[in-house]
Amino acid sequence: MKITLDHKQGHAYTVAYKIFLNSTDVPYTYRDVSKGASAREHSRGLYDGVVNFPTLFVDDAIYLTPTTEEFNQIMQELRLRA
Repeated sequence: MKITLDHKQGHAYTVAYKIFLNSTDVPYTYRDVSKGASAREHSRGLYDGVVNFPTLFVDDAIYLTPTTEEFNQIMQELRLRA
């Protein structure tokens, strides 16, 4: 399973998502859209020219700005637990 989380440092949702992912044994990639040019451009491509976050990638699935409830549901479907 490949998980990537695009974020902006200090953003409340992404901080919470990162804390959860850190508590699992699943490796993931954490990309800052405010610091990484490639992450920023990728975000613009997903959000019609606007940089937006968080964005969660799980294998081939893309979840645009998932709420806490949606994130929790995704994690349950993946059977990931803290």
